[in-house]
Amino acid sequence: MHYEKSELTIIYNSKKSIDKKTLAIAQAISSNINRQDINEVRLSNTLFRLAVGKLNLKAKDIMDKSNPYYQENIKGRDPDIDSAYYMIMNNPALLKNPIALYKGKVVFCSTPSDVLKIC
Repeated sequence: MHYEKSELTIIYNSKKSIDKKTLAIAQAISSNINRQDINEVRLSNTLFRLAVGKLNLKAKDIMDKSNPYYQENIKGRDPDIDSAYYMIMNNPALLKNPIALYKGKVVFCSTPSDVLKIC
């Protein structure tokens, strides 16, 4: 996947309601959307690193701590970014919220309307 700053890129899980709502709002912002549904595509490690790095968050901060996999396998540990990438790619439900990238900005969308902060 090639990242273009002029595209609104959404990293999301299409099986989560909040993620689908975030995508719907994003479509109102831009017609040029690069959808990265982690259930359907293998997100590049480079894009994942870029997004998490620009958010200034630890890798575990973007993980859903209520997820059973997190509780059983990650709780109490501090995975590095590469470990978090592989865990999320193998367990898409671990991604807590969608991530939006646009024109060099990155937003971790805790609510669907957070995607509007990217403009």
